[in-house]
Amino acid sequence: MIFRRDLGIVAALVLGLAPLGACSEEGFEGSRIDQARASMGGDDPRAARLHLERALDEGANRAELAALFGEVELLSGDLAAARAWLAPQEFSDATRALGFRMLGRLEMAEGDLRAAGAAFDRSHAVDPENAELWVDIGRLRYRGGEQFEAIEAVDHALAIDPANGEALRFKGQLARDAQGMEAGAKLLGRALRSRPEDIDLRVEYAATLGDAGRAEEALQVLRGTNSSAATTPRGLFVQAVLAARGRHFRLSRDLLSRSGLQQDDVASARLLSAIIDLEEGNFASAAQGLDRLYTWQPDNPRIRDLLAYALSRDGGERELVHRFAGMAASNSSSAYLRVLVGRAYEALGNRERAAIYIDLAALGGGNFSVLPSLTPPELLAISEGEGGQKVRDYVRNAIAGREAVAALRKGREFARRFPGSADAQAILGDAEFARGNKRAAREAYRRSAQVRRPWPLALRLAGAQEDPQSARQLLTAYVRENPMNGDAAAILADALAAEGDWTRAVALLDHAMGLGLGRVPWVLAARSVGAIQLDNPEEALDFALAAHDLQPMNPLAISALIAALPEGEERARRELEAKLHSLRPD
Repeated sequence: MIFRRDLGIVAALVLGLAPLGACSEEGFEGSRIDQARASMGGDDPRAARLHLERALDEGANRAELAALFGEVELLSGDLAAARAWLAPQEFSDATRALGFRMLGRLEMAEGDLRAAGAAFDRSHAVDPENAELWVDIGRLRYRGGEQFEAIEAVDHALAIDPANGEALRFKGQLARDAQGMEAGAKLLGRALRSRPEDIDLRVEYAATLGDAGRAEEALQVLRGTNSSAATTPRGLFVQAVLAARGRHFRLSRDLLSRSGLQQDDVASARLLSAIIDLEEGNFASAAQGLDRLYTWQPDNPRIRDLLAYALSRDGGERELVHRFAGMAASNSSSAYLRVLVGRAYEALGNRERAAIYIDLAALGGGNFSVLPSLTPPELLAISEGEGGQKVRDYVRNAIAGREAVAALRKGREFARRFPGSADAQAILGDAEFARGNKRAAREAYRRSAQVRRPWPLALRLAGAQEDPQSARQLLTAYVRENPMNGDAAAILADALAAEGDWTRAVALLDHAMGLGLGRVPWVLAARSVGAIQLDNPEEALDFALAAHDLQPMNPLAISALIAALPEGEERARRELEAKLHSLRPD
């Protein structure tokens, strides 16, 4: 994101004093440049370009304007025009640091990270203690896989200028990834207070507030100042997401359409459209949209499960079985996908195959599984120059193939080659965990989580802890920072229930069901047990029946129903106990 200095006050002073002095060419030129800078600070690149063009027409030196023209064109998104001004590297002494910094941003925007680093080095040689430069260096390091060094760079930027808006923004983005939405929102709010006219920052802050469950505040932020942020494509999309979360799907569809992002093939917009279709019963349309997304992101389990659900509701049982039966039989499959495949076989009249998948769903998975990659193992040749995704895929396949030693060797090698990479640490943690070294896995996961803590990593980190209390503390911190994550809330509820804290556990289970887990059998079964603990037998029976209806062979659902049955239902209780006994291994 391009940094724009807010020199509005300086510009006003210059303009106010201009009539008092001689209208020399130098003084007039200075006011044009100051006006351009003020326009950039107010997110108005067109006005800034106009001021610079007038300064050029009035005789200003091109070397004085090249860096500023480059900044304006970068702000406008015209990389070709920016290169025309910046590539010659003809900057005045006063603008040399800015010029090379803008050239570095241009190279980074075009993907040439090496050239970007060289340009930033030249800017650093002129102005080494520039906060904006250190933010740019941090972003470059982050993109180059040196995430820990990126954190050091932004911390240095804030040490130079604690109120710098762009540094606060980058720090907020990093905090959001590593600590959670609440921590990110706090820093992004500080950044916006220093740059209230920055529309992109306002939208990002609003989106983060929304992901923290603070929808009303998010809308207030979008409508702040002159409400211009609310009418941008991303601003409309944020409102569409908030409307969908509030189950206002018609409004959400209207806002999404007005954003134009779905037409531009933005993946998140297409996913939201598909979710709205599912909620409104347009299963064929949802399946079509999700199928396209799945071709783009074949390793995304959420899209996979949603596509399977859409096919199951649209009469596409044969396609569902053809595409997902093999995947549902793997150790890393979700119980939900197994149920969908089982029910598809049932609809096709193959009760024997249906029973296999329903039983697999009832048994569930282990506490740790590595997501499979759809890249064939034979294509994962080991080489010195391979990137993180290829190493990740190799390690996943090695673990799935019970080749933990090979996975560990590869994970350690990759972490040695890229000591600043959080991804390398996560891969190493998976390999160490699969090998049984929880202590080493815990340390690798902890380092990776200092940069990014997505839910799967947070869950694995909790699973690598030495004792349940430490795991529960990690889960509590995660849920506090990410209150809109229903899976995390449900897992924390399970941990609290194990400690006998049923009041908090029930509240978290209700929260999780409100976030979309209301059809997850183990969640409903746990909620039934919670109702018994809180002396609400009618509620307990309702939840237990709902869990059993969804998955009749699920041991947790069966156990919950046995516990919730009222007196006088001895025959039903004996039948359920017999079924439960048949599911237990000898």
